[in-house]
Amino acid sequence: MTGRYRLSCSPDQKTAWLSKPDTVLKFEMHENIYRLHAERVPGVMVTAALKEDMDSKKQMELLHQRFGHVAMDTVKHLTHKFDVGVKLNAKGLTTYECVACAEVKAKRMTHARIEKRDSKPLQVLMMDVCSIKPATIGGCSMFLFVVDEATRFKWAFLMQHKSEATFHLKILMNRLHTQLREYKAERLWSDQGGEFLSTELETYCNEHGVELKTTNSYSPQENGIVERANGVVLPRIRAMVMATHLPNILWGEALLHVVETLNNLPTKPLGLTSPRRRLFCEEP
Repeated sequence: MTGRYRLSCSPDQKTAWLSKPDTVLKFEMHENIYRLHAERVPGVMVTAALKEDMDSKKQMELLHQRFGHVAMDTVKHLTHKFDVGVKLNAKGLTTYECVACAEVKAKRMTHARIEKRDSKPLQVLMMDVCSIKPATIGGCSMFLFVVDEATRFKWAFLMQHKSEATFHLKILMNRLHTQLREYKAERLWSDQGGEFLSTELETYCNEHGVELKTTNSYSPQENGIVERANGVVLPRIRAMVMATHLPNILWGEALLHVVETLNNLPTKPLGLTSPRRRLFCEEP
């Protein structure tokens, strides 16, 4: 912190921001010195220009946070095709920068992508368990994350212990069987975590004709879809908590909001169709 300002930098240290609730200053590295550049404008235009720019940024900030810190390209697509409840101009779409998103972004390791993916909904459900601290108000310090390979639809379940994964998976499978009778979960794909190798889960899968498969050791790319989804969800959780100044113990509520938002927003792997429309054939 610098005075009342918060100091943050990009991963390559070439861009820095000084921010407080109503002000964001952007600095770029030039000859080993951070420089703040500003254009000189006539005095009579300053008040009107500042008001218009602040209104535009406030509107974009509201929409960006309402959609769970989604990418600007997705916001632009939504404002052109749907009534999102906030009026935006083209300039506002290109100039807004979220400081919270910039602070939580980090370099991610890329995985080799599999060319052919299953296109039938629920044919392959990929799953993983992720731990987060501190624990929520309810004592949960981890969550079960499940992603449908074909539709990219996501489910998240807060847990206190890894052993709860089987309980939540059985509930999910029964719910899907009731809601989507035309499809059947055929394969559960996970890493070799002990929570997915329990006798209870194996027995349940055998009784319902579900194949239970695990990845090879030290091969996260084989479970790549859920691993990459984790890499999207976790930074957005941190960004939401940071931008709203909420206590970290509310990350569980942020998680459920982010997952629900992602299921209702268009995504590139589906040709800018939402996972909800692809799986349930209904508009968000």
